Amino acid sequence: MSHREFNHILTSIDGLSPEQMEQLARELQSKIAASRRSTMPFGADETAFDAAERAGLIGCIEGAPRSPTDLSTNPKHMEGFGRE
Repeated sequence: MSHREFNHILTSIDGLSPEQMEQLARELQSKIAASRRSTMPFGADETAFDAAERAGLIGCIEGAPRSPTDLSTNPKHMEGFGRE
């Protein structure tokens, strides 16, 4: 949408009755809420970790040179874990 088109919409709003203005406000709020729901990266009961795991972002990079299979099995990587 161009700046000119946006300004035309704003100017047109000035001609609305109070009832029409309320109706427009409700409609816009509904559309904004729907837009937010459709762009959320994960559901309400899904954690960010779950979404990242589902997307394949959790874990080691397969096939990378010298990539470890599991850091927790190597004592060197676990030194000091759980200590402050």
